[in-house]
Amino acid sequence: MKKPSWHELRFSREVACVCALAFAAACTGALGDNTTEGAGSSSVGGDGTPTDSDVGGDGSPTGSDPPQFQPATGMLRRLTRTQFRNAVRDVFGVDVNLNDLDADSWNGNFAVIGAATVVTSERGVEQYHAAIEGAVDAVFADPARRDQFIGCAPSGAENDACVRGFIEALGLRAWRRPLEAAEVDRLAAVAANAATQLESAVEGARWATVALFTSPNFLYRPELGAPSADGSLRLTGYEMASRLAFLLWNSLPDQELLDQAASGGLATVEGLRAAATRLLEAPAGREAVGAFAEEYMRLDRIGTQAKDTGLFPEYSPALRAAMVRDMRGTWEVLAFDDQASALDLFSTTKVVVNTELAQLYGLDTAGLGSSAFEVRSLPADGPRVGILSKAGFLSQFANQKEGSPTLRGKFMRDALMCTPIPPPPGDVALELPEPPADKPLTKRQRLEIHRTEPACAGCHSYMDPLGLPLETFDAIGRFRTTDHGLPIDPSGEFDGVPVADARALGVTLSSDASVAECLVRKYYTYAAGHEERDVDERVLNALTASFEGSGYRLRELVLDVVTNDAFSSVAPQP
Repeated sequence: MKKPSWHELRFSREVACVCALAFAAACTGALGDNTTEGAGSSSVGGDGTPTDSDVGGDGSPTGSDPPQFQPATGMLRRLTRTQFRNAVRDVFGVDVNLNDLDADSWNGNFAVIGAATVVTSERGVEQYHAAIEGAVDAVFADPARRDQFIGCAPSGAENDACVRGFIEALGLRAWRRPLEAAEVDRLAAVAANAATQLESAVEGARWATVALFTSPNFLYRPELGAPSADGSLRLTGYEMASRLAFLLWNSLPDQELLDQAASGGLATVEGLRAAATRLLEAPAGREAVGAFAEEYMRLDRIGTQAKDTGLFPEYSPALRAAMVRDMRGTWEVLAFDDQASALDLFSTTKVVVNTELAQLYGLDTAGLGSSAFEVRSLPADGPRVGILSKAGFLSQFANQKEGSPTLRGKFMRDALMCTPIPPPPGDVALELPEPPADKPLTKRQRLEIHRTEPACAGCHSYMDPLGLPLETFDAIGRFRTTDHGLPIDPSGEFDGVPVADARALGVTLSSDASVAECLVRKYYTYAAGHEERDVDERVLNALTASFEGSGYRLRELVLDVVTNDAFSSVAPQP
């Protein structure tokens, strides 16, 4: 008799597991749309809706004090592409190509917020399955590696103690909680069925592994909470372990963290702080800042951004990868190695470079390679300082041929000053007209003409002065002094303060406390997984004061956020 093929035995389709697509649809119905109140909402009642007693006729709080904090509704979150990749790497030692996975959904400018509302496509389900099967194949193709992974010798019997123990241990890691007896029984039956049909006990263990990691219990992480002693809903120990690990490592919790969840060690502020400190001090702890920087600065866009190859032949995949590494690495160096103020991000001369990026920055390339990076320092008196003069920022907010002061200024308003600019009216032309070939104009001059349009003047006046000091950097972040053969005027202003150039802009930001306050708001929304609400104001005020007291150290901000009650509290489902 012909043995069934691997795909004929596909667990999610042929056995007893519901696929992630169906699970997501069911959860959408059970949990609502998982949306949260955006910035500007009023205080909320127990069901998450605004309460009339707390707001005035214009929607603002009636009293001078912020409204009382109310936790956000509990929800399910799909692993982001990076979290999925990291989890597979940590369990199987196999790298997954992020571009082979279903796209993240970005809400509030963060993928971790969109993870609560994303809908997994049918194609996405297939991509997740293919990634898991590829990782399992890689482990089971090597007998020594496979035997170490299983940890015992399976017999293929229906009640094989080896397989059941393997399922329980691996399931705890994969699903971030102990499996229930019925779940172990079901998975053990899958293993026994596969072992019989494929005439191999090892194949049974293989199928149990595929089943564990193609389950929605791996792909989605619940943050629904359970009643505490005072009646409020708080994350369970295992939910807290998962939330901590995915925030601080961007991956699965390790055994020590799971043990702390089981023992109640994460139920106190002291226990949480100790656990978070350990995670931060581990090699993977840089993920706490690096992953935030990657989402906050929207570095995901760099890899897919095209440039004019005639103008920028050096814009290679190696250079684009280096742009991401440079931005992440600088955040990590300042937070962990230097333990410096977060405001130093805007005035630092440190860069993390390979050969390609060092050439762009005009640095010596000795000792570097395309995959060999070093922390270097830019010239102390050079034109480039801080993260806003990094190629990873400048190249994003540009088109294929030239940089965009408007886009650069818009990002700064939104991300660094927490004052979002509304989108332009639908009937407004967004393209700047090209000047005649015989009468070249700088970008500044073209924008001045554009701002003569009344519909454009208002918003552009908030964005362009912020971005114009960066006009000395082109569409990939190279330094330049002319635009279309004309000298560049890099003057501008930050929040009404005149700045002479990009260097002055960075120095000005590095001494502005409002930038630090905005950073607190952005990190809180990233860690909490929902957009900022009016009812978060008390929490944000306390975090901002603590952040200032720490000397604006990012590591302390992380610890303060995870030990705040807001991080472990949830509201019931409506």
